Amino acid sequence: MTTLQAMFNQALSSLQAGQLDSATAQIDKLLASDPQNADALHLAALIEKSKLNYVASETYFRRSLACSEKQPVVLSNLANLMKTMGRFTEANDLYLTAIEVMPNFYDAWVNRGFMAKEMRDWDEAKNCLHQALKLQHGPGIFSNLLQLYLDTKDTQNLISQSIVFQKAYPTHAEGYIYQAKALSQQEDTYGARVVLEDALAIVDDRARIEYELGLHHYDSKDFNAAESYLKLALETSPELIDAHRSLNELYFQTENNQFLQSYSNALAKVPSSEILLHNLAASQASSGEIDQAIDTLRRAIGQFGNTAYLGHGLGALMVRKGQLEEALPLFDKALEKDPTNVRFMLDRVSLAIKMDQVGESQSLISRALSIQPYNQETWAYQGIIWRLQNNAKYRWLYDYDKFLKSYDLPVPNGFKSISEFMMELNGYLATLHVSTKQPLDQSVVQGTQTMGALLDDPNPLVMAFKSSLEQCVDDYLLTLCSDVEHPFLSRLADGYDFSGSWSVRLKNSGHHSNHVHPFGWLSCCSYIAVPDMSKSQAGWIKFGETSLDLDSNELIEQAIQPEVGKCVFFPSYFWHGTYPLESNNYRVTIPCDVDPVRLLSQN
Repeated sequence: MTTLQAMFNQALSSLQAGQLDSATAQIDKLLASDPQNADALHLAALIEKSKLNYVASETYFRRSLACSEKQPVVLSNLANLMKTMGRFTEANDLYLTAIEVMPNFYDAWVNRGFMAKEMRDWDEAKNCLHQALKLQHGPGIFSNLLQLYLDTKDTQNLISQSIVFQKAYPTHAEGYIYQAKALSQQEDTYGARVVLEDALAIVDDRARIEYELGLHHYDSKDFNAAESYLKLALETSPELIDAHRSLNELYFQTENNQFLQSYSNALAKVPSSEILLHNLAASQASSGEIDQAIDTLRRAIGQFGNTAYLGHGLGALMVRKGQLEEALPLFDKALEKDPTNVRFMLDRVSLAIKMDQVGESQSLISRALSIQPYNQETWAYQGIIWRLQNNAKYRWLYDYDKFLKSYDLPVPNGFKSISEFMMELNGYLATLHVSTKQPLDQSVVQGTQTMGALLDDPNPLVMAFKSSLEQCVDDYLLTLCSDVEHPFLSRLADGYDFSGSWSVRLKNSGHHSNHVHPFGWLSCCSYIAVPDMSKSQAGWIKFGETSLDLDSNELIEQAIQPEVGKCVFFPSYFWHGTYPLESNNYRVTIPCDVDPVRLLSQN
């Protein structure tokens, strides 16, 4: 007769092997014999969570805790589930209870710290990771703490703790990289470069330091030095994909004929690399070479088989070629192999919408939202489905009267008018637009985009602009009321941060293709310089039209004329793009994303 412990071990082994149906059958059999077994209920909860059955998972967790309430691991794992479901206050309470039961519970401290970081409660995140580091010193969690110092521009602690890291782990690259980043924040570019150059003789992972030196020179606009170091990084580590991307972005922007040559060089050294071929195809597609990308992926599939990523990539290219029937089995096979991949789900939904099979899409959208409830692209596709089904929820989600608003930026101190200020700001922005082509894989067409987080620039003009913009953000948020059921309004919190910001400069025929901001919350576009747009809608921003080319099923809901000093706010899931510009004068903007700040210490 099989013992209960043996049944438990069988179910656990099945879960670890990804055999979820077997694990469910085995744990159900155990619970039929012993329905109050707290460990079995805990395992059942983990199995249901792996199956994305979150309601059933929560039930099992709470049944386990009803059997024995002081189980710190169960409390922490239930907190992880609540975090995944977007129930952050409950997650926070559960983490704190787990820590109260077991003060030295490393995982609970770490997971609460990561949640605090996600909520942008930086002080609480630092506190939790500090506690975790005291309990279990290691380079991984230490690196996460250094990243928090970098994110919050806490340069004093970042420099001092980077040096502590270097002493504890002298051959690890992270300590030197973070020290260099801190010095760069202090505008000590020479000091940053010296730290990285000295580290080359010390670290085990030399390629990471060479890569960072490449980025350092890229940011300093020393493109020759950037190229040299990025090539050195790839000589050392041919499969360092970030170095390939940065080097080829540089080549693309500078119209260098070595564009994508790095992949060929690397494949000569590592011919059996699936990741190199996959990323080569992605770069070819981003630069418009669709047929070459298809050939690359077919070559890769012939070499490695129809793996999930290769098949999905080929399917995406078939869609771009309009060969929808060919894409369908590729997407389905990729999802079968990787059923929790949100990117795969959304592309399958997009294909169903294009093929006028909207009814098949809702289950996939619901699954994607259960995994990433705040993914704005998922909500954008949900909106398309509701609109095409004439579902009243579309207007609940896309309430243009409530959510799409324009404001006039206040005139910064020291300037007589907003036009005078914008003229000076535009002059400074021109020095940042050093490239001549649009970036790879972005919405910009026939234009340029700045690198890095623009609103972190210490230039006084940028800081004055940021201050004016914050007044408009404050005014916009005051018009909103919290609604726990709404994906936009439910995220109103204790404050906000700018999570991304850049400048775009469009020239004649330049435009933004229709898109959303997948990982934003609130988005904004501010107009710095615009030509006369009063005679037509050329250069206007438009809302509602998707990127799916749905012909008669497309709908432009609103169009707004840009004006110097105006800023336009909208939820990040709003589809938006621009009409092509018809002017020889530049259209200059500063778009940005805003994220909510939720202070765990106040909940």
